[in-house]
Amino acid sequence: MEGAPVRCRIIAPESRHALRRMTAAALLGALIAFASPGAVAGSADAIAARTAGDPWARANRVGYAVQDRLNQQVFNPAGRLYRWLTPGPIGRGLHNLLVNLSEPGALINDMLQFRFRRAAVPAERFIINSTVGLLGLVDVAGRCGLVHHNNEFGVTLGTHGVPSGPYLYVPLIGPTTVRDLIGSGIDFVLDPVHRVRYPDRATASDTRLVVGGLDTYVMTQEQLNALLSGAVDPYATLRSVYLQNKQGEIDGNPIPLALPEFDELPLEPSAETKPSEQEQQATPASPDPAGSSPLAPAP
Repeated sequence: MEGAPVRCRIIAPESRHALRRMTAAALLGALIAFASPGAVAGSADAIAARTAGDPWARANRVGYAVQDRLNQQVFNPAGRLYRWLTPGPIGRGLHNLLVNLSEPGALINDMLQFRFRRAAVPAERFIINSTVGLLGLVDVAGRCGLVHHNNEFGVTLGTHGVPSGPYLYVPLIGPTTVRDLIGSGIDFVLDPVHRVRYPDRATASDTRLVVGGLDTYVMTQEQLNALLSGAVDPYATLRSVYLQNKQGEIDGNPIPLALPEFDELPLEPSAETKPSEQEQQATPASPDPAGSSPLAPAP
């Protein structure tokens, strides 16, 4: 009995908080994985949805609609403000710093997947960028040919045969699966950045979460809009792309996503706004200084 208080003190409050998050994620995943909507269990739509790996399509579409409204009212203005506050080199430096902080997690998951040769890349990147790259603000390793790759515990579970479970779309989290949602909680526990003790660790962790979310949104939103703008069913298109990319990561062949540069702007007008050849021929090459405006009355 005397040893019980000692055992309780072994686990730090931060670790207990992280374990509670992981447990909550695991319970949520278990409920979603094994529960089924009984009211429509026998319907053709429900059977088709289960066959497609999306038994919770109705709830997922609601979550997708909620996220779309949040994007319009909250994240689009926040993304524009973030771009304005972090122009050019400042934004790239913050992005590089966030990527550098994710390298230990990629290294751990590479090791857990027994991909030891690939694990050398995040290890080298973290050492080089944390020293020569000014704590990661400059991606020196990338210029040397060491390309960053994402890796998560959900991918680790997949490489060891754990099924993905149903597809989920959760507002503020985005597309995921039961396996990947549980993996996200374990990633939080395994992240060495959360385990190092330093002053104001909670504030730094929250700041990293907020800035990282805005950075990811800004870096991917243009490509996401291009992907979904012409889709007949944007929800189904995003689900398909996510599941294919995640399976590619498990197989070791992720689908490359060519993200735009942080401050990259289109140099040419898009196809929708670019004038046709007939319009170019009908329009004078340069305005006549002595001519009248189209809105001015004819002489």
